[in-house]
Amino acid sequence: MPDQFLQNWKQLKSDTERTVCLRQLLMSNPSAKTLSFILPRYDLLLEQLNAAPSLLKDIQVERKSRELTLPECLKQREGFLLDKSWGQFCIIDKRDQCTELKQLLAAPDKYIESGNIIKSGRATTVAIVTVSDKKYFLKRYNQKNRFYGMMRSVIPSRAAVTWHAAQLLENIGVPTAKPVALLEKRFGFLKQESYVVHEYIESVHGMKYFAEGATPIPEWQTVADEINAILYSLKRSLVIHGDLKAQNFIIHDNQPMLIDLDSMKSCKIEKTFLKHYNKDLSRFSKNWKQEPVAREYFKASIERLSIID
Repeated sequence: MPDQFLQNWKQLKSDTERTVCLRQLLMSNPSAKTLSFILPRYDLLLEQLNAAPSLLKDIQVERKSRELTLPECLKQREGFLLDKSWGQFCIIDKRDQCTELKQLLAAPDKYIESGNIIKSGRATTVAIVTVSDKKYFLKRYNQKNRFYGMMRSVIPSRAAVTWHAAQLLENIGVPTAKPVALLEKRFGFLKQESYVVHEYIESVHGMKYFAEGATPIPEWQTVADEINAILYSLKRSLVIHGDLKAQNFIIHDNQPMLIDLDSMKSCKIEKTFLKHYNKDLSRFSKNWKQEPVAREYFKASIERLSIID
């Protein structure tokens, strides 16, 4: 049933068609497992069809049971190349392997120094780098001091946490700047600097797109709807981003993407999630306090998603 259902589901082009499909399916008393294979954003259609709260909860539980864990993400998997030695640990998405990426991973610091550095701090250094005629977005996680370096050396690196977070977002249908490689410098099992390489995307961040004196355009509604769908998907997936400022939504070709995943956490227990979710939503709402026109595009979604203690 899930395979047949998914084949049919993928052919649907609009929410109107999806609603009809789900209405018919609900009449046959479907299993939560079957429905758990649709993306979380479409659970809103189930809510609008008055699906039983118990069914929505069971769908969520089914998804969480299949969720990719951090240890699994760092093992050899289909579609990825893993290279591990005494001096480094590296994973590359096979879809993006090329000579330019190989050159970058061989000397990431050199390319950062010669690249366009857009952030340089004790914790991270971020640069747009060019290899031949190919651009990448490269983030290096620094060892802020000796004690911090020792502490971080025996736990998952921040680059690994970001790499895992990006895989999770892909699985729940939340667009992000695609990570193409993870690199950790190591001394045996001790981790040192770590890096994540993302595809480079020409984009503008959410605050600049919607605010800063901008005049509304028809595309605003499309982009806002997609951002609202991202917020809903995070809630249904029990995922905390940790810093939902407008600058962490980048817009490319009217498609918003969620970035800066260093603090993202996926909660297994709903009670744990509820402790933090309102902070995420409050941070997102704060973006628009001085932007009344833009705020109207998100007001209803924020009110619907807010959790009352």
